[in-house]
Amino acid sequence: MDDDLRMKLKELSASMQSRANELALPGGNTDISALMSGIAVTLEALLVIAEEARGPRSGPSLDAGTG
Repeated sequence: MDDDLRMKLKELSASMQSRANELALPGGNTDISALMSGIAVTLEALLVIAEEARGPRSGPSLDAGTG
């Protein structure tokens, strides 16, 4: 996942959480609020998973074909 996509996901998550908070106020649609909040949390989890997956990669060494 590149940095641009990470930034967009963070912005989208923050925007959805903000809107969910607005809808949670009295007179708002609490069902939609809960769904939007869940989506925001899911996006944050995706970012965490992407960070964890960025760890060192194992694979063949550069001299695997020589010898």
